[in-house]
Amino acid sequence: MALTNPELVILGLVAEKPQYGYQIEQMILQRGMREWTDIGFSSIYYILNKLENNGFLHSEKMIEGERPARKVYTLTDSGRSEYQEAVRIRLASPHPRSDEFDIGLANLLALDRGEQLQALTSYQTTLQARLVQVNGKYCMDGGEELNTAAYELFGHSIAILSAELEWVTGAIGRISKEQLQENIQS
Repeated sequence: MALTNPELVILGLVAEKPQYGYQIEQMILQRGMREWTDIGFSSIYYILNKLENNGFLHSEKMIEGERPARKVYTLTDSGRSEYQEAVRIRLASPHPRSDEFDIGLANLLALDRGEQLQALTSYQTTLQARLVQVNGKYCMDGGEELNTAAYELFGHSIAILSAELEWVTGAIGRISKEQLQENIQS
């Protein structure tokens, strides 16, 4: 069975330690995972049940003090094998990127130069803010002291944002130059 990205994220969190659904939600929030994966709060329990039905997770009701019983999930041997294979596949083979920005870029000529510049400048501002945010979270979470996975995930995000920022700055410069040349010719 090929795991979806949300399924892999949840298996990964449970692989770290046995957890119940609300703990998984908290870890997703703490680690800023919603920035790079589409996993909603309401889908966590659906995914947990699906993974359990497929034999990848096992649950046990646990009672802590006065609290109601909670289902605590642990990874099964089958789940660990499936989890490791999914990680191997994702790390070993690049996947083509496709998103709304690329569709907008493919249709850039629908806008006049001024509108192109306005949209790309807005994108540039958003990228700059996101880069500041990711760098801040990286430092706040421990920076170079992070475990290998967290360190590399932050490094990858920072590298992608930096490269994207460099590209959009160049695109703005090229379009500005074209707009200037059009104005001179008019």
